[in-house]
Amino acid sequence: MSPQTVKPDDCVPNKYQPRANFDDSGLAELADSIRRVGVVQPILVRPRAVGGYEIVAGERRWRAAKLAGLAEIPAIVKTLSDAESAEWAVIENVQREDLNAIERGMAMRGLMDRFGLTQAQVAERVGIDRSTVANLIRLIELEPSIRDMIVSGKLSAGHGKALLMAPAGVSRAALAEKAASEDWSVRRVERAAAGLAEGRRQEVRPSKQLSSAQAAAIADLERRLGEHLGTKVSIHTDAKGEKGRVVLEFYGLDHFDGLMSRLGFQSKG
Repeated sequence: MSPQTVKPDDCVPNKYQPRANFDDSGLAELADSIRRVGVVQPILVRPRAVGGYEIVAGERRWRAAKLAGLAEIPAIVKTLSDAESAEWAVIENVQREDLNAIERGMAMRGLMDRFGLTQAQVAERVGIDRSTVANLIRLIELEPSIRDMIVSGKLSAGHGKALLMAPAGVSRAALAEKAASEDWSVRRVERAAAGLAEGRRQEVRPSKQLSSAQAAAIADLERRLGEHLGTKVSIHTDAKGEKGRVVLEFYGLDHFDGLMSRLGFQSKG
C-alpha cells in the first residue's frame, strides 16, 4: 500500500495508544531531525467516521512533525477495526521496545479487557512468550509507588517481579523504596521479599496445615487460573483442603468487566 500525505492537524492520537509518556527532549531531537530530512517512515492511520484520521502507529513521529511545523506528513491509510487498531498500536511499541514494562503490562491488560482475549491469545498476537505476558501483567498488581519507580527506571522489571513475592501493602512499598535508594540487586530484593512472605505465612498459618502435595497443587492451580483469567487469584482452604474461597483481584472497572466476560457473566444488565 503506497503512502499518501496528510495534514498533522487532521490526525488525532490513537485512543488505544499504550504509550503514556513521551520524553520532551527526545521529541525535540526527533523534531530537529525531521526539519532536516523530513519524516522518513510514514505513520499508519485509519479514517474516522467524523472525518480526518486516527493514528494507529507512529504517534511519536506525528508529535515531532507537528513540533517541527510540517504542513504535511506521509501516511499509510488503512481501514481497521477497533481491535485491529489496538493490536497494531501495541505490537508496534512492544516490538520496537518503545514501552516500559508497566506500559507493556497495561497495554496487554487493555487488549484482554477490551476484546476478551486470554493471555495466550495476546502472546500469539504480539509475538512474545505467554509467560512474558503473564509476568508483565502481574507488575500491574504492584502498588502505584512501585510502578512509578519502574517507569522512572529507579527499579527494573526484574525488581518488580521479585517484589511480587512479598505480601501487598505498606511493607512491600517500603521494601521497594529501600531497594531503590540503596541500589539493591534483584537477588537481594528476592531474599527480602521472601522473608516478608514467610513472616506473613507464619502469622496466618493454621494449627493444622495442608500437606506439601496439597499446598503445591493449590499453588499450581492459582498460577494456572490466574494466567487464564489474567489476574491474581488466591485460593484459601480449610486444613483439609475441602472447603474455602477463591479471591479474584481487579484493578479497574474495565478489568472487572473483562473478568466477568471471561467468566461468561454480563456485569452490565
